[in-house]
Formats: sequence, C-alpha cells, structure tokens
Amino acid sequence: MNLQKLKEKLAPKLHPIEVEGETIYIHRPTSRDFEKCTNASSTLIICVKDENGDPIFSEEDIEGRINVNSIDFVIQTKIYNDIFELISKSDRTDEVEKK
Repeated sequence: MNLQKLKEKLAPKLHPIEVEGETIYIHRPTSRDFEKCTNASSTLIICVKDENGDPIFSEEDIEGRINVNSIDFVIQTKIYNDIFELISKSDRTDEVEKK
C-alpha cells in the first residue's frame, strides 16, 4: 500500500468558488482543525486557500495574506456559508468505501 498516495486521497479537496470576480478555493477542515473553526474568521483562515493550496487569510497584517478582519462582513459570511455547506454535505466521491 502506498501511504503517501492514500494520504493525498484522504486530504480535504479544494473546491473553487468565485468572489468578486476572483477564484478562491475552499475546503472542509481536517479533523485536527475542526475544533479551531469556532467562528467565521477562524474558519476562513483555516479553510480558504489560493490555487497553490496556500492560505489567503490571517488574523493580522502579514505580507502575502489578507487580514480576515478587514474584509466586508457580507463577503466573509458568504464564504463562511459556502464552507459550512461543504461540511454539511458529502459527495459520493468523498465517501470512503467500506470493504
């Protein structure tokens, strides 16, 4: 068994969404990060990535990232709701086959 290949398959998948004409990528949190997703800000920091899988948001002003507290609340809420919808549903391709 190739554990690295299995690990990649079990990692949360990136799902593109469009925000203000730009594509960003959201994913479900890992089981390790799930308890850290206590509000919209922390969830965006953990679950929003760029096309390379790198975080977009941070809690403070960091070069190369956007301070999550500086974005429009309505946009923040829309992204959060999209992430929550991913958490709430599962696709057939996301289910682990039992043998």
